[in-house]
Amino acid sequence: MSRIELKKDALSSNIAAISKIAPIEKIYAVLKDNAYGHGLALFGSMCAASGIQHAIVRDKNEAVVLCDKFQTILCLAEQREFDAPLNVHFAVNTFSILNTIPLGTKIHLKIDTGMHRCGIAEDELLPALELICSRGLLLCGVFSHLRSADELSSESFWQEKNFLQIKKTVVDFCEAKGLKQPLFHLQNSAGLFRSGGLGEFDMARVGIALYGYLDMPQAVCSVPLSPVMSLWADKIASRALKKGQAVGYGAVGKMLEDAIVSTYDIGYADGFLRIKTEKEYTLPNGSRLIGRVSMDNICVESSDDTICVFDDASIVADRYGTISYEILTRLTPVIPRIIV
Repeated sequence: MSRIELKKDALSSNIAAISKIAPIEKIYAVLKDNAYGHGLALFGSMCAASGIQHAIVRDKNEAVVLCDKFQTILCLAEQREFDAPLNVHFAVNTFSILNTIPLGTKIHLKIDTGMHRCGIAEDELLPALELICSRGLLLCGVFSHLRSADELSSESFWQEKNFLQIKKTVVDFCEAKGLKQPLFHLQNSAGLFRSGGLGEFDMARVGIALYGYLDMPQAVCSVPLSPVMSLWADKIASRALKKGQAVGYGAVGKMLEDAIVSTYDIGYADGFLRIKTEKEYTLPNGSRLIGRVSMDNICVESSDDTICVFDDASIVADRYGTISYEILTRLTPVIPRIIV
């Protein structure tokens, strides 16, 4: 049976690297979308056991799974229902949603500082703060999202400058109204490592770095991280094929020499993308994947009973011309996940 293995030592190493630049109690572990494919409940438990106290998820359904593991959980996606455990907070991505949120709901107000994807406009900030007060909502956080922290540009500094002005406006408003100051968070994984600390903010949202990846130019930042996940598959059958014979759909997988080819129980229905045949994919042990990926199977020039399909999603991502996030999050939740 195919499976996903999660390396406990790799997660510990990544958390140690993060802790060098930000206190662990100031970190939100971003666990949305099934913990980037690692398994929400299992990976969430690993993070909690490692000392992380706060988490971010996509929606209320994910929050309920983790509500007994963390002090606070923030739902990033826009919600329509807000009946949740007391430690669950909700992101506000649009001004209009403020009119529908029930009294006493804990919210984090998202500000658009240049990403132009989600968040209220800067000129809506004061009206939003007034509406939050009048409706009796609990403003626990104010945040924004960096669009280019992982690229060789100065845009993240421009956004940080914008957000610092937002922070000043909010702090001034809270002082004038006698309100408790909310938490401010801007940095993602790339932003945190690039800046070397929290700076003038209270929290950082760390996602991809927890899982062992940080796709940034070395001129910007170079931090040794360890991929936590590896994907494994078991052999279904083997056959001896001759040089010149073809394997799989379209007969595009050509044998370069006589060899044993085995079929393994992983395919694109499991989330392992249908690899383009013009670029060959080689498994970590050096075995060659032959032909097209099928819905439930792959064929590999190997006779091993079990194979590691990948142990570094960035290598697979490079093969596809995409990013490690996509490789990880596509893996179906039905694949068993185990800690090793």
